[in-house]
Amino acid sequence: MIARPTVGSERGFAAIELVAGLALLLLPVATMVLTLPTWSERQTTGRAIAREVARHTAGSGVCDVGAAGELAASMARNLGVRPADARTSIACEPGAVLDPGSTLEADVTIRMPAVHLPGIGDLGAWTWTARHRQPVDRYVGVP
Repeated sequence: MIARPTVGSERGFAAIELVAGLALLLLPVATMVLTLPTWSERQTTGRAIAREVARHTAGSGVCDVGAAGELAASMARNLGVRPADARTSIACEPGAVLDPGSTLEADVTIRMPAVHLPGIGDLGAWTWTARHRQPVDRYVGVP
């Protein structure tokens, strides 16, 4: 004869399964859903800063690292990123006159949060680099 389990021996398992299901399935998915837009936003911001810094520097005809850094910091603030989270570098000698017809490359390394929780903040980070090559105008130095 098989013993039939009593009704009282199965109490509480549904509550434990619900909590475990929420903790193990729903929270990681919700965290990723909240973090993915931040990654896309930061990539777009890095591309925009690299493009504008390269265009501004190539258009001026002189490698002005200070002006490029100020432009990058201003754009980062305007786009909602701390300037410390976006490092900019230009591939030219500071103060040098750019050769007409050459290309100028600007790099922006931007900090990407590993996990972004609104109201709490960012947990962990990695970096992503955006590059933009801009041709220097052939007639920039011609009177």
